[in-house]
Amino acid sequence: MLTILPLLSKSGLNIFQTNHIKLHLLRAFAAFVGGVSIFYGVSHAPLATVVAITFAAPIFASIFAVYLFGEVISKRQLLSLTAGFFGVMIILRPNLEIESSGLIAAIVAAIMTAIAFLTVKKLSKLESSSSIIAYPFLLILPLSLLMAYADWTTPTLDHIPLLLMMGLGISTAQYCMVKAFGLADASAVLPFDFLRLLVAILIGSLFFDEAIDMWVVIGATVILASSFYTAKNANVGKQSEENTPC
Repeated sequence: MLTILPLLSKSGLNIFQTNHIKLHLLRAFAAFVGGVSIFYGVSHAPLATVVAITFAAPIFASIFAVYLFGEVISKRQLLSLTAGFFGVMIILRPNLEIESSGLIAAIVAAIMTAIAFLTVKKLSKLESSSSIIAYPFLLILPLSLLMAYADWTTPTLDHIPLLLMMGLGISTAQYCMVKAFGLADASAVLPFDFLRLLVAILIGSLFFDEAIDMWVVIGATVILASSFYTAKNANVGKQSEENTPC
């Protein structure tokens, strides 16, 4: 919540004026469940594996868009989604050394990320970027308080820097995501998402002694390539519609 104070100082309480509270609630719920799933997943599965599975979020988003917004999937998009599914299967190959609960949590996180992505996409046409960024933190707070009340652990002084880093990192990521999709097409943004896997592999290797799993890298590459292909074709289709005379 502290990280949205600069937005409040700039826009005041007008930042919370909205006619689309249901969309904000949906996004906040998805962000909360997705966040809890991520925390659970990284504690029960390798960091790089969890991050790689979250690359499937655009695939789930494409499927949900059909039912939520009535979008039609083309043959190219269907081919791309199929390739992305096989990418997930490459990552989820039978591995007795990884707890299945960690993998399931990562899949839930990817699904929730897809729902959040769709709501952000919808809200970006209806609300200011400041409102889109601020509302989730406001709405997630009571949900977090309920969970904290049920199972509270008082942080030590050693935990404070890590908690501050996590809060600042999440807030910065939300801000950059909203800005990125507001300034550029998804096809231009998605390739940079691959940096998450590289950073996860590096951190997992240096700080948690996790071995680099090439199958995870291959699966994530397939998923990202399919997501990029889907976004690129959607962008081409959009340009074609804009260039078609009425």
